[in-house]
Amino acid sequence: MRWQELKNNPIAKENLRLRGEILKSIREFFWQNGFLEVETPLLVKDGNLEPNLELFKTELKEIDGTKHSAYLITSPEYGLKKLLAAGFPKIFQFGKCFRNGEPWAGAHNPEFTMLEWYEAGESYLGLMDRVEELFKVIASPEVAKQSRIFEYQGQKIDFSLPWFRLTMREAWQKHAGVDLNDFLTYDTMFALVKEKKYTISAGDTWDDLFFKIFLSEVEPKIATLSQPVFLYNYPVQMAALARVKKDDPRYAERFELYIGGLEIANAYSELIDWQEQEKRFQNDVLLRQKLGKETIDYDRDLVAALKSGLPECAGISIGVDRLVMILTNSKKIEEIMPFTASELFKK
Repeated sequence: MRWQELKNNPIAKENLRLRGEILKSIREFFWQNGFLEVETPLLVKDGNLEPNLELFKTELKEIDGTKHSAYLITSPEYGLKKLLAAGFPKIFQFGKCFRNGEPWAGAHNPEFTMLEWYEAGESYLGLMDRVEELFKVIASPEVAKQSRIFEYQGQKIDFSLPWFRLTMREAWQKHAGVDLNDFLTYDTMFALVKEKKYTISAGDTWDDLFFKIFLSEVEPKIATLSQPVFLYNYPVQMAALARVKKDDPRYAERFELYIGGLEIANAYSELIDWQEQEKRFQNDVLLRQKLGKETIDYDRDLVAALKSGLPECAGISIGVDRLVMILTNSKKIEEIMPFTASELFKK
């Protein structure tokens, strides 16, 4: 039982104490920088449409017997954007998030903690600076009880600034040996994947083909770098809710942060064009239908919020549990969470 381990294992107990200190220092960082901590719903009417995510679905009942389909959130993103549109320019949240159908081990747990923040008047490039400022605090000797050079699973990680910044195109040129610009259509990416002799399945999308190469040839090389890495400018097919680059519409203003081989953060210059957002939602609905996924309506309230006027802004989500894993040199997520699905549901 986990509570017995915590009672008798001083290392497990220290990991949880340090987790609390890290969350405290994050809150203080945002308070000192003029951010407001907010809360958004965990249970919502319209679930996340991303085809690669499996949602937790439940049924909400009113006292008169009226029933409503409801979903646990995969991210607090939609609620936070509605608050941005309501006039709160600098907000952050520690949110519980839920994703079904994923591993119950390593860096995964179906219930996890996300730090998400949004900043009006900022871009994804400015967010990189803000992230570095945040880590200057939480990866300090005062909080993490270590120097700027950490050891994570046998790998030395130097948190000294500045960190590596690498475009997706540069990463593919360096590690996959190809110019990504030449493979931004389905047919060209299909031909490349076939040439590299990866297995192709019926129904594979451009994203699926992209990840066959990325996960095998690019991401493992990024994992060996001795500093955190901002991987930015994602192909527009992977824009999600990010704004398209004005000077090169083949790419989106999006980045992910990698530390010690773990993907820690995902960030955008946020899409504020309500018509484009609605179009992307509608395309996601069609894609889910094509893939045989449950049909879910998109969040029309979010579209209305964007239509009312969302300011130029940028937003980011950081996996708190993975962050604590790195700062405590923990191999498994079970080591830094008080309770996990593997303990609660497996006999």
